[in-house]
Amino acid sequence: MAAAAVLGAAIALSAQSAAGAAATVTVNYSQPKQTISGIGAAITWLAGDLNNFSAANQTAILDTLYNVNVPSAGLSIIRSGSHLCEYNPAPGTYDWNNSIIQGEMSWMNRVKSTYGVNQFLITTWTPPGWVKDNNSCSNGGSVLASHYGDLANTMVSWMQNAKTTLGQEVNIWGVQNEPNLSTSYDSCLYTPQQFIDFVTGYLKPAMNSAGLTSKILLPEASTYGGASYFDSNWTTPILGNASANAVIDIFATHGYGQTSNLADQSKAVSLYHKPMWMTEISNLNSQYSGTISDALSWADSIYGALNSGGFNAYVWWWAINSSNDNEGLIQYSTTNWTYQVPKRTYAIGNFGRFIRPGSVLLTSTSNNSNIEVTAVRPTTGSVAVVLTNKSKQSVTTTVSLSGLATPPTSLQPYRTSSTENQAALAAIAVSNGSFSITLPAQSITTVVR
Repeated sequence: MAAAAVLGAAIALSAQSAAGAAATVTVNYSQPKQTISGIGAAITWLAGDLNNFSAANQTAILDTLYNVNVPSAGLSIIRSGSHLCEYNPAPGTYDWNNSIIQGEMSWMNRVKSTYGVNQFLITTWTPPGWVKDNNSCSNGGSVLASHYGDLANTMVSWMQNAKTTLGQEVNIWGVQNEPNLSTSYDSCLYTPQQFIDFVTGYLKPAMNSAGLTSKILLPEASTYGGASYFDSNWTTPILGNASANAVIDIFATHGYGQTSNLADQSKAVSLYHKPMWMTEISNLNSQYSGTISDALSWADSIYGALNSGGFNAYVWWWAINSSNDNEGLIQYSTTNWTYQVPKRTYAIGNFGRFIRPGSVLLTSTSNNSNIEVTAVRPTTGSVAVVLTNKSKQSVTTTVSLSGLATPPTSLQPYRTSSTENQAALAAIAVSNGSFSITLPAQSITTVVR
């Protein structure tokens, strides 16, 4: 009898494994969290390369990045550089027609008119060399306090030109990219006190005088490192200053090498109640990878940033990139102007395409550590739930839409896997506010209505 029992248990276990594991997920509509500003990527320096592709490929590339009606990254934020060294190379000299600046303006105008994406974050990589103590656009250096007024006026002049070119103000002005790093390319160093002195004493007053209402974002440090590192070095010194707190609209970090720590919530969110953006991330020092494993790592990063970290926005580094590395959502060749799309672009789009700006994150739980859930009350419809299965076996998952007053009768799933890119699947029935779905191994599925 004992042997028969063991054999029966083994058969049952085998059957369960074949059918896949099980999970229970709850989405709580009565416990809303932060409002999502969007998912984005940068076009700094490379936007002009778009014009080297055939007309058909230009459209295909932009569709893959922004078109929410087809499988895409579903980007809703464009991050660009101000290129102040090129714009204001010497006192009294301005060149708005610089080709790099105009390439980015052309991209933004095209995307705005074609896809309705008009959320522009402009970041300064370096002020003009002539306002810095090293008289250089590169190798760090700091802005001379005697030139704070000059820099503020240059920034305001840039914003005014952009308003004319784009037909709107830039939404967000990033004061300085990675102020903790001195690099061989465009860079500049700021301490928290230098940020406070410049922004409160010069930049914000100059913007007010010009009637500009762009939101001010900083510090965009190169790494997050978790709240203990970021808050002690940036949040508390800057937002703890009442004058700075009053004029800074958004706090931001980059996420290099620190993706797991994006799930650690900053005091900017929990104490100072500022919107928190992650404005740059990619897999540096790595060769190109278009695999589902790579894609799942970024789905996990977004999941942690939104659900635990309290971030309002998640911005990838380059939208397009010509180097043989892992920094682009579109990887292209300058030899024959062809391109390829890594799997992570569609995985990111399982969030960005369906979680649009203004969506409200909902509290959600999963009893299976391999099943990650990100759910929002979307801007249209009532359901948008991203279910990521990190495991190497399928998992049958029951999802309860708790507190949703009028649940839909069916949902539309879109799945990204090793063989699918946001593939539209058969509709799923909803009964009494819950539904069941089988999530294949290593897949990201978004269900919407």
